[in-house]
Amino acid sequence: MLGAQGLDRFEAWWALQLDEVEPGNRRRGGWSTVFRHGLDGAGGLFVKRQEDHVYRSLRHPLRGRLTAEREFRVLQRCLAAGVAVAQPVLYAAQRDGGHQRGVLVTRELAGYRALVDVVDDWQRSGWPARATRERLLRAVADVLRRLHALHLEHRCLYPKHVMVHVAWLAGELDDVAAPVALIDLEKCKRRWRRADCVRRDLDTLNRRSAGWSRTDRRRFLGYYLSAGRRLDAAGRRLWRQLARRS
Repeated sequence: MLGAQGLDRFEAWWALQLDEVEPGNRRRGGWSTVFRHGLDGAGGLFVKRQEDHVYRSLRHPLRGRLTAEREFRVLQRCLAAGVAVAQPVLYAAQRDGGHQRGVLVTRELAGYRALVDVVDDWQRSGWPARATRERLLRAVADVLRRLHALHLEHRCLYPKHVMVHVAWLAGELDDVAAPVALIDLEKCKRRWRRADCVRRDLDTLNRRSAGWSRTDRRRFLGYYLSAGRRLDAAGRRLWRQLARRS
């Protein structure tokens, strides 16, 4: 598909004239910008282009590695394990005059909206019935539990990075493979202890999620811990920590 349109090489994606989705990031000693490309016959694609936007690790302490490369590997691992994320189409990199440049292309999640936009609509027009809210909370809890089971910490778990299938949420479709999916995993990091993933990600999502009631938040934690409405001692301690910071 990409080859037929001359888009199977790094140079082609790097030179392509595209519109920015949002202002790019300038940090980590370089820059990173996301664009959208409506590829003929294939739906929308998101294109992340980077130069020297690196992370450093014990294996790569000096030059580091592009965060897009890390995100590409994380996306592949998530898909292999059944964690719903944006599908990677291509990753390519090139060194130019001492600079590291990379391109990550992912398929647009057609039919999805960001959780933050869904909740904004609810706050303007009125919150839906409890059954709808619980359905959504269960689906978000499920995808996060799957991510953390891999000992992967999202590390930027804002509601704008949680995508919700619109027709599924509206009750128009019951059988959807991925009612909720995650995006923007370039900061995602493997942790030795799953508990470390849980604390940071749930705290971030809880603090950034405006509008939800205290009851909904507690139900969400119960769904995440597969505990229903009754939390054990560890669950109650985690709930108190989250509630203090919400």
